[in-house]
Amino acid sequence: MTRTRIGWSAWVLAGCLLAAWPALAAEDVAADDVFTLGEVIVSGEEQVVNLATTVTEVTAEDIKQRGARTLADALEMLPGVDVARSSKKNESFVQIRGFNDQDVKILIDGVPVYEQYSRQLDLSQIPTSSIAKITVTKGASSVLYGANAMGGVINIITKTASNKPTAAATIALGDYGTEEYSVSAGAPLGKFNYWLGYSYRHSDGWRLSSDYDQDWWGSKGDDGGKRDYSDYIQNNFNAKFGFEPDKDTSLYLTFDYHENEKGVPDRKWFYTDWTQWHLNLVGQKKFTDWLKVKARVFYADHDDALLFPWNELSTYDNYSVGGDLQSFMDFGRLSYLKFGFTLQRDNCKQETKYTDTGIWGDTEEYEADTYTIALEDEIKPLDWLALTFGISYDYYDPRKANGQPVPNSVDAFNPQAGVVVTLSENTMLHGSVGKKIRFPHLKELYSDWAGGNPDLDPQETITYEVGLNHAFNDTITLSVAAFYNDIKDLIESQDITVDDPTSDDPADTIDVSYYDNISDAVTKGVEVSLGADITDNFWIGLNYTYMQTEDKENNRELEGRPRHRTNLDLRYNFPFGLTTSAQLSYTNRQFYDNKGEWTRTPDFLLLNARIEQRLGELLGVEGKAFFEISNLTDRDYYEVGKPTPGRNFLAGLNFTY
Repeated sequence: MTRTRIGWSAWVLAGCLLAAWPALAAEDVAADDVFTLGEVIVSGEEQVVNLATTVTEVTAEDIKQRGARTLADALEMLPGVDVARSSKKNESFVQIRGFNDQDVKILIDGVPVYEQYSRQLDLSQIPTSSIAKITVTKGASSVLYGANAMGGVINIITKTASNKPTAAATIALGDYGTEEYSVSAGAPLGKFNYWLGYSYRHSDGWRLSSDYDQDWWGSKGDDGGKRDYSDYIQNNFNAKFGFEPDKDTSLYLTFDYHENEKGVPDRKWFYTDWTQWHLNLVGQKKFTDWLKVKARVFYADHDDALLFPWNELSTYDNYSVGGDLQSFMDFGRLSYLKFGFTLQRDNCKQETKYTDTGIWGDTEEYEADTYTIALEDEIKPLDWLALTFGISYDYYDPRKANGQPVPNSVDAFNPQAGVVVTLSENTMLHGSVGKKIRFPHLKELYSDWAGGNPDLDPQETITYEVGLNHAFNDTITLSVAAFYNDIKDLIESQDITVDDPTSDDPADTIDVSYYDNISDAVTKGVEVSLGADITDNFWIGLNYTYMQTEDKENNRELEGRPRHRTNLDLRYNFPFGLTTSAQLSYTNRQFYDNKGEWTRTPDFLLLNARIEQRLGELLGVEGKAFFEISNLTDRDYYEVGKPTPGRNFLAGLNFTY
């Protein structure tokens, strides 16, 4: 990979440093604030719809202590969540309670973000430098989130200006030429405020385990050491401008931009461009003590260009445009009524260029609209009892099919309900049930090479959950949740053998893939989480997920869904400014399709560690030095049948003001 953007990056970095300079006059350090307008359901308000299901938050401190450099890293240690690396396009994807990433709604500040053709997002391309917190909602998430959230919702909330000027800068270096630079600044300016952040990441690649066995795994030429085609360059910019004329009115314009290049190990492909950005205008007005209205309009864009070894360049030019309107009416204990309307258009244009001739193929264009009208109410008839009811009308309207017959529109009513019972000040029970829908995406409907099927029905699920939250005391908390998901019309790709259309011999056949509603499926299990402040300086977090999955059509487990997953998070602060943390993760029993053979992936245990030493404060600038090691034991482990990083390290300095 050539570092073609280093000059441009230097100018952006310099500009952000100039923006940070006014903050150096501040006398106090202000923490990064959370951009609450980016939340659809504000978790801090403890709305019943959130209490009736499982909502897990990852804070900025969690991200730092776990050494999470990307969104994929930040989600690794959560109960019911599994992050794996795709062998096809070198993408990191998430699964929640057995649902894959196409069944999960991923938002950045409330804006749906994904590659519109396949409705996927490569989590390894989103850095954590501008993230204030991540909210993961499982089960019967609020109907205000709209369609395509049957597996849950992940909302990445970015940082915003605090009530005082702040600035931060980080520099880090690692093995194989890995380098990372980031800078951010924010400040209030009367009724206005701003926050700017920029990060640059580059690496020549990552290291395979010393125990990697090329002959056993047959990984297309990798001979150990650095993983072939694992190099990348990432440029990321985040900006936020706010106007708050009074305590009841706010208007924000946000811009989130990611411009990257990366290789694709195992296949020797190369992304010459991977660009994801969105522009988001969101405002909120509290008219009375009982009425609040929030509105949003956005434009999201995804472009990529994938270069293949056979002199072919495949490009995608995608965009989404849409908005939402929400009203919140608080009538007291007997009704907290919420109304929501969302609309979104997804468009994809695909082209192929043959680089040896310079000839472009015909442009293919696909388009579809999605609408949701939602109504949700919360009722608290008794001090110990709270109820929530919701219903959404979801409508999917395909519009363009590149000359193919345009499928008919599809609609559905999706109800849900939840209950929260407070047994005591320290103990709470909850339960929820809801119907969720996931419409086919453009690739599943239209793709020629992947076997698109315009006759697909949407996936549906009935999701159930019961749970318990209990605080043993001020320092030890426990949460337990049991879940059951009954999935109908599961959309999956399957291989079949057909007559070869290029041959006159009926004995000649070829294998082809196509998408179909092949079966129903079930995912069920239990999540347990325990958090304990052992002392003022020592914290332990432990979670365990047991999950069974069943593909009823093939009478086997779903691919890549672990049966057992355990995570242990340890943090200790020494009195002389040293902070240490370690994360231990164990994954047991998962299967993948190895060229038609159902194969079990070996179980694996991973250990990551981080230390950070406070360097003191000079002229109001606080410095810290850190050192991080991932896969400390250099475990040779595999996801979807492909090798993953061995021991890798990163060391750096951080300054805040």
